[in-house]
This record gives sequence, structure tokens and C-alpha cells, in this order.
Amino acid sequence: MKALSFYRRLPLAVRLRAAIRANTCPMEAILRRVPDQGRLLEVGCGHGLFANEAALRSPRLSVLGIDPASGSIRCAQATVGSRRNLAFHCRRVEELCDGHFDAIAILDVLYVVPRLSWPAFLGACRERLRPGGRLILKEVDTMPRWKFYKCLAQEIISVRLLRITLGNQLTFVSRHEMGRVIKEADFRDVTVTDLGRGYSVPHILYEATRT
Repeated sequence: MKALSFYRRLPLAVRLRAAIRANTCPMEAILRRVPDQGRLLEVGCGHGLFANEAALRSPRLSVLGIDPASGSIRCAQATVGSRRNLAFHCRRVEELCDGHFDAIAILDVLYVVPRLSWPAFLGACRERLRPGGRLILKEVDTMPRWKFYKCLAQEIISVRLLRITLGNQLTFVSRHEMGRVIKEADFRDVTVTDLGRGYSVPHILYEATRT
């Protein structure tokens, strides 16, 4: 992944996290779903690896990454350089006044959002999509069980013990339940793709369209 080169001057911990992320998340498959032009918003971008790679591969694509963690955003901003099709801001999606994005990517974020807040969170994302815009949502399935429990143990360590990821609780649901949640948020044409093959994590990709 070429975007890893932008992290060479950042602290070792950030470089390691970016490298681990690049090797454990099926980003190649997800990036193929991103439009090659227009406007992309990544919600919960962290250190910005996915947004960086998307902007690097598609110069005609304008990419904005947002995250409430100021430290992560400072690291992400340090990778931008002179590129004009990429920006990072410290804010939540509900605080974003801008709208009419062609696609919104949300990778491994919803599970740390309180379950009761999912409808409002997805609704806020929907409102920032243009009509016909695409939702690209990657989460973890609860099957097969051995993969799920391995992933759950890792996330408990990251979120509750090391505090690497912001969040107070962890919520994982089945692919069927997640599909229902997305539909109830007034998205249509929901598709579910299993991206877990070859990984020890049960990655699932959900795609949907704003009505």
C-alpha cells in the first residue's frame, strides 16, 4: 500500500498501527468500491490510511477524513503535504455542515458507537450523501465464532485496556441484523459481501444507496 510511505516520519506507534491496519483490513477490496472522481467522506478516519490511499489512487477524487480524536487527526494532517484533494478535520459527522458527498466510507467505527445511537449516526451520514450517493460500511460479523471471539478479545484490549480506540462499549451484530439496521436508516439496494476469506477476522462489507 503506497500510502504507508506518508507515515515514515511519524512516531513509531503510529507507523506500526498503520502497517498493522494495512495488513489486517481488506482495504484493496473496499477501495474498489470507491468512485474514482467526485467527493468521498471517511467517517472515523483515525490516522487516515484509507483516505490517504483513496486520494492517492484517484487524483480526481476529493477526499475528506473526519474523526473526533484530535491526536489521530494531527497525525493524519501531517501526511497530506501539498496534495489538494485530501483534507482531515477533527469533528463528528453530526457536526459536519458540508454535504452532498458521492460516497461515505465507514470502516470499523459503528461497533464503538452506542447501539441506541446507530439510527441517528447512520441518519447523519445519509443526510450528507447526495441522492443516489453510496454508503460503504465495513464491520465485523459474529460468525464464524472462532474468528469473532479472536477479534473481540483484540478489541477489548484496544478499547478498554490500552485506550487506543475511542469508545466505552463494544457492539457487534450479525450481518442480517446490520442489513436490517441499514435499511431502517432509509438506505436502499443494500448488498452484503463477505471479505473475511484469508483473514483471521470476519470482515463484512455493506453497500447501500441513499434513496
